[in-house]
Amino acid sequence: MDDDYYGIQILPIALSDRWKWQIILPVGVSVTSIANYDTPEQALYYGRHWVSTETTFYALERCLSELCSKGSIHKQEYHNLIQSLLQITQQC
Repeated sequence: MDDDYYGIQILPIALSDRWKWQIILPVGVSVTSIANYDTPEQALYYGRHWVSTETTFYALERCLSELCSKGSIHKQEYHNLIQSLLQITQQC
């Protein structure tokens, strides 16, 4: 069982009686969850969630960085928005 999530492969990895997700990125690098899950379906769900969260964070961070470099927002505004984004995406 695996999941092709927008071209990114997500696999459930068995760990005795628990499961982890592993994501194979298109560049050949893999990322494995720290958390353990009860079922392979849960592992896949949280793997997809991780991809969505990371994608959202980096896309918004890049936009905010561009706005800051153009002077559309001040560095303190950039910092505050990034901190809020970190809290929302639970990356703190």
